[in-house]
Amino acid sequence: MNSILLAFVTGLTTGGISCLAVQGGLLTSALSQKSKEQSDLPYVSMFLVFKIFAYTLLGFGLGAIGSSLKITAQAQGWLQIFAGVFMIITALRLLDVHPIFRRFVIQPPKFAFKVLRNQSKANSFFAPAFLGFLTVLIPCGITQGMMVLAVSTANPITAAGIMFGFTLGTSPVFLVLGIASAKLMEKKAFLYIASGVILFLGILSINTGQALRGSAHTFQNYVKVLGLNNSASAKEEVKGTTKLDSDGKQNVTIAVTSYGYKADSKVIKAGVPVKLTLVTNNTQGCSRAFNIPSMNISKLLPLTGTESVEFTPTKTGLLTYTCSMGMYTGAFNVI
Repeated sequence: MNSILLAFVTGLTTGGISCLAVQGGLLTSALSQKSKEQSDLPYVSMFLVFKIFAYTLLGFGLGAIGSSLKITAQAQGWLQIFAGVFMIITALRLLDVHPIFRRFVIQPPKFAFKVLRNQSKANSFFAPAFLGFLTVLIPCGITQGMMVLAVSTANPITAAGIMFGFTLGTSPVFLVLGIASAKLMEKKAFLYIASGVILFLGILSINTGQALRGSAHTFQNYVKVLGLNNSASAKEEVKGTTKLDSDGKQNVTIAVTSYGYKADSKVIKAGVPVKLTLVTNNTQGCSRAFNIPSMNISKLLPLTGTESVEFTPTKTGLLTYTCSMGMYTGAFNVI
């Protein structure tokens, strides 16, 4: 019960804003599909009910079969890209850019019409429910911390209670801001602002998905490459190539802070084993979940301490590493 209460308080305080930053675009997308005549409260409520249901179900699974239920960084990356594309299409539909985007409205299946006996009820039910359930595929950093806590219980009922308590705690923020944004979208000026926000979140979600996949095609890497365009910068970076130790391994130390990663070397050689030493010092947040997606490497780091990761790069080019949310990234230039 203490764990469940702690999860609820975490959701009520820090979790709500953290989750809204990641999942707010889906909530706004759900609200954008209702007509002006329909009330905002049922839409937001349906979104939240199915969000809570999805995470409670996930908690039960985590408690039952533990870490084997974990979604890989690659899979999560594709889910982020899917959510991002959906949000961009929603923004273009709201702005009435082209009639084709009007087709991209989530419609309930035919059996839902039969069950509810009313088309307006079916529409009101399905879109927010579907998008609320979809939030389980893009958890924020604090949610992932709750998921780790759920796994550690090794008890499906307790784990489900933890995820239920946390998600319930995040609901007031979603409810208040969701209804507020729905009211604002009824005014044309704010509709443009809301569309711009959804568009921005969609692009950000796609970029995050690319980072989680370990793709070189992210805004962060583009900035990095542009910064190395001049030969002086490129030569300076190559000078920092990691030297071999007595075991023939390339040693690199990465300082992991609450705000990202700082490596003492940015260039490594292909075909030569690498030993990464990851150092944390009272590090908070998702940066502790360290991933090298293209190497299928995932490491959950302690709050304070040192962990090692070993691998051998086989391809030249950028080798990206990232946190579990794709928020903090870094890359090695493999030569």
